[in-house]
Amino acid sequence: GSTKLQLKVLDQCPGATLAVADTMDLWIRTERAELMELLQRIDGLVLNDSEAKMLTGDENLVRAGNRVREMGPKFVVVKKGEHGAMFFSQHETYVLPAYPTSEVVDPTGAGDTFAGGMMGYLAEHGNFEPRTLKEAMAYGILVASFTVEDFSLQRLKRIRREDLSLRMDEYRKMLSF
Repeated sequence: GSTKLQLKVLDQCPGATLAVADTMDLWIRTERAELMELLQRIDGLVLNDSEAKMLTGDENLVRAGNRVREMGPKFVVVKKGEHGAMFFSQHETYVLPAYPTSEVVDPTGAGDTFAGGMMGYLAEHGNFEPRTLKEAMAYGILVASFTVEDFSLQRLKRIRREDLSLRMDEYRKMLSF
């Protein structure tokens, strides 16, 4: 929802364990004051690379990610589409690549699926330590990798936890050296 709606939801959740928001270019342009207030009240923000650059006015994604974090959230996750995602906190910055999917049918909704997968993982594990945040990002990347393999939710309707586990094993092997 809009930044105004996200602020109303936050008002209804005093003492929330973890508050993470998202944004979009429209809200950066039309609800900037509310967005700046929201950034002071949340733990994390998920946005895409062009939104991070638009919000900060900085074309360098590393500087932009850090500048967004300096606006209030404890951490920022910048989605980079087919190139994965970046994480920024006060103490660490890292990049996780996208899972290499050979069959891309429709990328629509992959970014939202990434965010949903990441948040679902965090909710299931109940802690927000650095390692868990990294695992949650990887989980979001993998769920999104299934999304692009078909139209709409069709591929997601067919996956099982075992499919995610197998893909996570492959992803971990790809990232180790």
